[in-house]
Amino acid sequence: MNNKYKLIPQIAKNGKVSIIVPSYNEEGNIERTINGLLNEEKNNSYKFEIIAVNNSSKDNTWEIIDRLAEKYPNVIGINLMDDFGQSQGYQAGIDNATGDYILICSADLETDFKYITQIIKLLDSGYDFVNTNRVGRWGKDRAVKSGYANRLIKVISGMNVSDRGSGMKGMIAPLAKSLKFYGDMHRFIPDYLSVYGARMIEIDTEFNDRDSGASYYKGHKRTIKVLLDLVTLVFMLYFSKKPHTLMPGRFFGATGAIMSFIGGTVSIYLIFQKLFFNATLADRPLFTLGILTLFLGIIMIMFGMLGELIMRIYFESTGRQTYMIRSISRKSSK
Repeated sequence: MNNKYKLIPQIAKNGKVSIIVPSYNEEGNIERTINGLLNEEKNNSYKFEIIAVNNSSKDNTWEIIDRLAEKYPNVIGINLMDDFGQSQGYQAGIDNATGDYILICSADLETDFKYITQIIKLLDSGYDFVNTNRVGRWGKDRAVKSGYANRLIKVISGMNVSDRGSGMKGMIAPLAKSLKFYGDMHRFIPDYLSVYGARMIEIDTEFNDRDSGASYYKGHKRTIKVLLDLVTLVFMLYFSKKPHTLMPGRFFGATGAIMSFIGGTVSIYLIFQKLFFNATLADRPLFTLGILTLFLGIIMIMFGMLGELIMRIYFESTGRQTYMIRSISRKSSK
């Protein structure tokens, strides 16, 4: 990530920083996370607005958030009706944030809270987006796939970001409010913000293994989703420029990719036979089927891209959200 910018110092006009804490089954960590953020507030001149978003946890995460929101006036709890995914947890928090700076802080305790202050200072200095790189995480076996995926995204988008999956990052409110998350697109935040020419920087942070609970956002399904979302990322970045589990880009993209692979393989095999063994193709229905499948696959992929645009137009023109809030908890003003 290019850190050489002409920076103009800025300051949050309302003196408030919104910190979004997305959580799913984090009953062992969520209270320590919120208390840690409240303690870190003492090192800042800004007031913290802590927005804890519960993504329909199956444990006591919401009960803990609700209790803390009733206790502290600057803690707001948002309880989603269903598990809409991590991206929609981000979206719910951003939509309800009122600070001039908006930060994301995962409830897994992988990154020390002291970096919150460092992120705020960098935003004050003129940066629009600050990402964190969890040093030491990528050398572990369980993170090898994430490391490969990160490098692949870097090649495709051109953004030199080392750790897109980091749960701690910060940005100015206008940029955050411009983001519209669909599917699992939260991991591409730096890439989408690059469209606006945002001034970005990435800082190294110490990595701590979680000592309670397990990461929900992992596994082979997650890897497949990342690869399918990459197709959409390429399209949105290079062609448009500027909801769930079965998004158009994923459904048509996956179907089209499979069809194109099968059709292309059959066609290459038959052409190989023609070139090296002088086999006839005119009377081979398989050759026609292979070519047809190849082109149908390409058409399916394009349908997926059109579906992505139509879906975004639908949600953004109607004002509908990709999530639904069951309840919001905050301290009574009495």
